[in-house]
Amino acid sequence: MNKEERFKLFKTNLLKIAEAKSPSFVIFESSNDKFVQFAGFREMGLMCDIPLAGLTKEERRRLLTLKEFSGDEGTKNTGTKELVSYQKNFSGEDIDRAVDLTERIFIKVLGCPSTYNVEGKLNLQ
Repeated sequence: MNKEERFKLFKTNLLKIAEAKSPSFVIFESSNDKFVQFAGFREMGLMCDIPLAGLTKEERRRLLTLKEFSGDEGTKNTGTKELVSYQKNFSGEDIDRAVDLTERIFIKVLGCPSTYNVEGKLNLQ
């Protein structure tokens, strides 16, 4: 799959979530079982969510080199207060930035090759 095909897949699915009337989500999963997920709906915008449980220490380190993420920005476990996922919010007009971030996460953080394959698992409510 080339970059243009992936960008089209990302944008098509993210637009559907950004226009949804109720909370919805999409999981973009690569052929090496790595994934990036987004949730959102029209009134909320989009939220990129990267669960820490699926990342190695090196992938976590690389994720924090991206300007969109910081060391403590995300969801914390209510009991332990430990960070369980990193998150980045986008307005509905920021689809192109969300698409670009998704590609950078797969390539720079998750180590996918430039020709990686990906599928979108969309759940519209």
